[in-house]
Amino acid sequence: MTQLFRSLIFVPGNNPRFFEKAKKIQADIICFDLEDSVPDDEKTSARKLIKNALKSRSEYSSSIFVRTNSPLSGKIPSDLKEIIQKGIDGIVIPKVNNVTELKKIQKILTSLEKSKKLKPIQIIPSIESAEGVVNS
Repeated sequence: MTQLFRSLIFVPGNNPRFFEKAKKIQADIICFDLEDSVPDDEKTSARKLIKNALKSRSEYSSSIFVRTNSPLSGKIPSDLKEIIQKGIDGIVIPKVNNVTELKKIQKILTSLEKSKKLKPIQIIPSIESAEGVVNS
């Protein structure tokens, strides 16, 4: 049975100080953000910070998700290659406009799960446009 989540807190992926605070938050999901809260010139370092935080997964009482960049950004493959590892429970995909985008992401994710011998990682698609609503 799928777990129902009641609360999700976004944590900017480029600020290690917020990572420490997140360890004390009592939310169902802590979601490290790679999208809007991280400037383009800090995306690479944010991925590394998140990767390191996932290594200390036991310090967090919440489920750990990561919000990737949007499908149209072209950054999702880099996001997933860096962050998919033991310790991650799921990903949030922002600005999803159609099922084709999700299938492409799922294909990359499934390949990474198999190569790293991980259990299936949850996906939360976020529909944020009229186009996405019409196509859903």
